Amino acid sequence: MKKKSLLLTTLITTLGVGVISVDSAVLTHASVRYYTVKTINRDNLPYHATTQRSAYVYNVSHTRKLHNLKNYPNTTWYVSKSLLMRSSYTGRKAVYYYVTSGNGRVNGIVWRCYLTAGTNPGASSDTNSGDSTSNSNSADNGGTNTGATGNNNSSTNSNSGTNSGLTGSSTTTYSTNSNQFNTKDVTAFNKQIIQLFPGLLEDQKLDDVASQDLELSNKYNYGDQETLLDKYIVQTYGGHPYGLLEDWNAVAAPNVSLVKKQVADPLSTIDYSDIEKYKGYHIGVASEAKSSSSNSSKITKIDYYIYILPANPKITLAS
Repeated sequence: MKKKSLLLTTLITTLGVGVISVDSAVLTHASVRYYTVKTINRDNLPYHATTQRSAYVYNVSHTRKLHNLKNYPNTTWYVSKSLLMRSSYTGRKAVYYYVTSGNGRVNGIVWRCYLTAGTNPGASSDTNSGDSTSNSNSADNGGTNTGATGNNNSSTNSNSGTNSGLTGSSTTTYSTNSNQFNTKDVTAFNKQIIQLFPGLLEDQKLDDVASQDLELSNKYNYGDQETLLDKYIVQTYGGHPYGLLEDWNAVAAPNVSLVKKQVADPLSTIDYSDIEKYKGYHIGVASEAKSSSSNSSKITKIDYYIYILPANPKITLAS
């Protein structure tokens, strides 16, 4: 009897430790806060969600979930502000939009990559959509980052070209079929994006980081995605590489000039207005074409991730 009692006590103690360990992990994640670094006013441009997964609209301080985009599949959202926010957990920065539903009843901030530019095609049949008439011409075609990636195959290649020929429509012809693009065209498109950053060297390790980020975004919400990516980066580099910068978004078509407009946004983490200061940095890119319907393979957006890093970064050991 004593042995059974001792065994039970040991088991309870062991389980108790396990519960504490899990709770501590949850509390660590729950304690993450986001701080506003910079805000830019927008002209109430129309956007709509392109994900059917849970994607939350938060209060402005990012401390409370207010709404779930999946409950508003036909709503047009109007963006009045862009906010650059920084995570207290990873230090990574991300752009959020302050959105208001067409009927004015719902508002809050949402991660930029859960939305894409333009009025919602189904807005007229949704009572939540409100008035969907507005100027839909936007230079910022934000999109949800979902899916696997296409990687660049070279390890470290010099990008000494210029941006000539990339300011207008791309002269390269890509397939409008998402499957064909992801199979045959994605590497060429990635290299065109890299050419927007003259003087930077393509780096396979950074290509892999960008690819991992895109892959994680297909499975997790943004908070979990950045936590898991942080762990991947630490495993890859043996710690946190100082000077790592990233930018991610989506464009409506495989046209690199659309990407250039987005990376030149004042809220972008990479300062494209002074691109010369990154000369000698390494760069990695991943992208993927997506279609909005399971019945069609026509491209409706292309997600892309860009990472840059000094050539010999200082590595800060993870705590």
